[in-house]
Amino acid sequence: MSLSCIGINHRTASVSQRERVALGVEAQRRWLNAPETVAHRARAGITEVTVLSTCNRTELYAAHNAPPSPDLLRDLFFSLADLPVSDVAPHLYEFTGPDALRHLFGVASGLDSMVLGEAEILGQVRTAREVACGEGAAGPVLDAAFRAAAQAGRRARTETGICRLPGSVATEAVRLLASVAGPLEHVSLLIVGTGKMGRVVGETFRSRGGERISVISRTREHADELAKEWKGIALPWHELPAAVRGADVILSSTGAPHAVLTRELVDQAIGPRGDGRRRVIVDIAVPRDVEPAVGSVPGIVLYDIDDIQLRVGENLELRGREVPAVQRIVEEEVQRFDAWLRAWSLRPVLAGLHARGEAIRQREVARMLRRLGPVPPAIREQIESFSRTLVNQLLDAPSRRLREADDPSRAETFGAVTRELFGLDGRDAPDDRGPGDANAEVA
Repeated sequence: MSLSCIGINHRTASVSQRERVALGVEAQRRWLNAPETVAHRARAGITEVTVLSTCNRTELYAAHNAPPSPDLLRDLFFSLADLPVSDVAPHLYEFTGPDALRHLFGVASGLDSMVLGEAEILGQVRTAREVACGEGAAGPVLDAAFRAAAQAGRRARTETGICRLPGSVATEAVRLLASVAGPLEHVSLLIVGTGKMGRVVGETFRSRGGERISVISRTREHADELAKEWKGIALPWHELPAAVRGADVILSSTGAPHAVLTRELVDQAIGPRGDGRRRVIVDIAVPRDVEPAVGSVPGIVLYDIDDIQLRVGENLELRGREVPAVQRIVEEEVQRFDAWLRAWSLRPVLAGLHARGEAIRQREVARMLRRLGPVPPAIREQIESFSRTLVNQLLDAPSRRLREADDPSRAETFGAVTRELFGLDGRDAPDDRGPGDANAEVA
């Protein structure tokens, strides 16, 4: 049994190309169960398949007894969407065997994300596994592979600093507020504007203990909606000066074509010399929402998008230094899973070998007992015990060599020779459990 991966991502294709092959959960279910998909899989000899689709990637992972031809694997990928092959083919990448595992584990660890170390991918890996297993498209091998990938991702995040520093503008903005304004539970936050960035900042602020939020927008309904969601206060636009006066920190992201927090407005709110109170203003809008002159008002500390981007860049540089440590974790987990996969593939051989040995033992013990005639139960038990020990010791060395064969081709040869020598048909089902922690749920 081996694995293959084929897909496109943000490194190989534009967003317009990626979105044409992106599949939501329901679309994944329909595709996995479509007769055309089942037929494609049968032609390619693919026993299990899983789709991992996010805004930055769409990938197919396949398990098979023999690697399918590249054309058949690509045909399966092309069937995800009704697209001309020429539109997708130049942007594809493909991996097989341990390289496919290495790629999956690297993805789950955040090494292949647009923002290095981002954590959302772990949940997306879990969803992909759950959907494929729920539809019966993924079996024991891909189930275990995705669980092992999640294990690699968790290790990367707990044993290294790959995601300890924020990698997004919104998250870094909240971290900056906490660093300069103190514990967030004691901070009153005013969000100016209800666009996507303001929403993300508000959610992050709340998730980190912030409770006092006011929202102000030119569209009162939008402010009401967010304030209700965050248990905050919605304010009408004309109260902006009073809102500035009452806030400890102000986050502005309106998308307006001109400054909304002018020096004149701030002077009106707190006076040209300030009011003796310290305030932090973070402007993450482009074009800027806050006039640079506001930063010269006593008591005002002003940061703009360039300041935040610089901090994010420094964070990502520090994250980058953790990449070798994460790669070591990925490699350890790949080797661990690869060893499990080889052992899993040989379990029918081992089961058959021991079943054959047990059948011979029982047959010969029965023959001996018939020849001996009635024997005391204690003697019968000694004969049974002796025969079991003899068979187990005879099979111990070949069983151990089968389990410990490091080289895949050597393991395959050992398995084939054992089947041939002992006349095994391989019908005994292997244990479907994954390797150790690979069976743990994705966090």
